[in-house]
Amino acid sequence: MEGRQGIDDLLPADACSRPAVDPALEGKPIGPVWSAPPAPPVRHGLLTEAPRTDKSAVAQQICDVMRLMYQHEFVVANDGNVSARLPNGNIMITASGVLKGFMTPDQVIECDPDGKALDGRRVTTEVKMHVAAYQERPDVGAVVHGHPIYAVAFSLAGISLAECTIPEIIVTMGSIPTAPYATPSTYDLPDGLRPFLRDGDAVIMERHGVVCVGSDLFDAYKKMEMVEHTAKITHAARTLGVVRPIAPPGVQALLDTRKSLGIRTKNNLCEGCGAREVCAAPLYPD
Repeated sequence: MEGRQGIDDLLPADACSRPAVDPALEGKPIGPVWSAPPAPPVRHGLLTEAPRTDKSAVAQQICDVMRLMYQHEFVVANDGNVSARLPNGNIMITASGVLKGFMTPDQVIECDPDGKALDGRRVTTEVKMHVAAYQERPDVGAVVHGHPIYAVAFSLAGISLAECTIPEIIVTMGSIPTAPYATPSTYDLPDGLRPFLRDGDAVIMERHGVVCVGSDLFDAYKKMEMVEHTAKITHAARTLGVVRPIAPPGVQALLDTRKSLGIRTKNNLCEGCGAREVCAAPLYPD
């Protein structure tokens, strides 16, 4: 229309060809930008050296053990708990309600020998179990509790892992008994564990989990691995056929090797039933 200037006439001749972003600013931030801090090194299968007098190192080692248990599927989410006994009798133990596979040392709490937190925080509800283990065994320096899948599954199915089938277990720990069911977090549970922990270092708690004790955290954790490995081997064997236990003379011969091998750890076959054929009884006899 004559006499009126169109909008195109108001734009500079090169307006359509201009870039949307100023080349001088392209690829650069337009304001303050958050960046993640450098990631700490990933700790795979490492355990911190932990003299019993160094509380910080013990706390880190507890975190290391919990991480290993998480990686091996012995625990998930808030499951499980780990403790270590200090030279003064106090207990370093995991806090309540924390993700155990991602624990940090500030989530470890120091308690008195009766399991009461010195700083008022909430320790794991199963501290009673740890206290009972330390009361029964002055030689124990650490307690590890988890829910390994195969070991717990055997207790759900009513099948005992106490048969004398694997030589390495017979020589080291003896057998792997199962304690009768008791309500978790109550005094019934530690009271039911006491007779088993008195003579042995590992026990399955029916429908609940596994408790292992040792001279230190690594020793107790190692036994947890041994219990679950035994459960896996036994499960595989039972899918292939009948599992035949070692005859009593063979069990006694294995027990006799302990002295020559220099093994002086607790062994519930030596302390308890010996090489008698009583361990194969089902948990739930018909």
